[in-house]
Amino acid sequence: MSNLDEYIERLGDEGEIERTYAAEDLGYLNAPEAVLPLLERLQVETSPVVRITIFQALLRIDSDETIAGSIGLLGSDDSQIRNLAVGVLQRKGQRSLPFLKRAMREGDRDTRKFVLDALAGIQSNGAAEIYAAALRDDDLNVVITAVENLGQIRAEEFREPIENLLTENAHPMLVAACLEALAGIGNESSLAALRRVFPKLTELPQFFLTPCLKAIAALGGESEFNELLGLLPARTPQASAAVLGSLITLYERGIYRRSPPPEPSAPLLTALQGLVESNQPAPCRYQAVRVLGFWAQRDDVSASLVSCLTNLERFVRIGAAEALRASELPGFEALLAAHEQRELAEEVEPAQGR
Repeated sequence: MSNLDEYIERLGDEGEIERTYAAEDLGYLNAPEAVLPLLERLQVETSPVVRITIFQALLRIDSDETIAGSIGLLGSDDSQIRNLAVGVLQRKGQRSLPFLKRAMREGDRDTRKFVLDALAGIQSNGAAEIYAAALRDDDLNVVITAVENLGQIRAEEFREPIENLLTENAHPMLVAACLEALAGIGNESSLAALRRVFPKLTELPQFFLTPCLKAIAALGGESEFNELLGLLPARTPQASAAVLGSLITLYERGIYRRSPPPEPSAPLLTALQGLVESNQPAPCRYQAVRVLGFWAQRDDVSASLVSCLTNLERFVRIGAAEALRASELPGFEALLAAHEQRELAEEVEPAQGR
């Protein structure tokens, strides 16, 4: 009996350890003839350890039969098998592409969706055909997965097709995915597509609030910055956090490099200071301090930031210190140094008491 036949026979052994060693040995043997027996064993194998070893063996076997077999497993009802098959296809990389293209054309909707999951881990310029087909797919989940992947890899060449999917009548989940993807791609021309669907930020549906404002923060400019300021105070804690976070992102993108932001109105300053002293979650209060710091050059604002250095909430103190440091105002160096020493002492004292 050859080693190949012996290892294949041991795949059916009653002992988990024996089956594990058999699968491992077949992988090291690197024989294409071992692929089918490994795949057949996988259909009945109940041990997670043996399953993983089988997939490790398939990765070691340098044969297209491994890729074809993994494609066939994308339709499995077992999530572990599907995920391991996706892992094999990703590790095989460029060699998987012809098989993935065929599966995209011929597979059912679940297989087509998992094709995109596999494609997400493959660095290749040959995937455009698959993504183009996915964006035209009849199944919503396939389209959404394609949009999400393209946003993550910042695929500029697919920006316009994604913009065209962003319509008033599109499914809410698809709209949210398009907003996230366009924010990731980061081309400012996408702002026109966004505002076509959401012309008035004051009327944003709650579901679209975070992805829409995130996209505006990535794509917008001074006009959008001023528009966001007009949303404060926001109607809910979630809305406040989304608006403040977007304002900070816009500001840090440098839209006011050459000139300071517009003077804040008294109601805006009151709203920001109210958020700082509110019972909102600490990260939201931190964001409010940071936004307040945009106008640290004003005496009243800098005085408010200094008072925040002694706030009971540590996030507020951190935000105030960051805002004052970023302002580069003269005369605060000693104050900030003393503040840092106090913060350090507070961190050390509990540790010493343990």
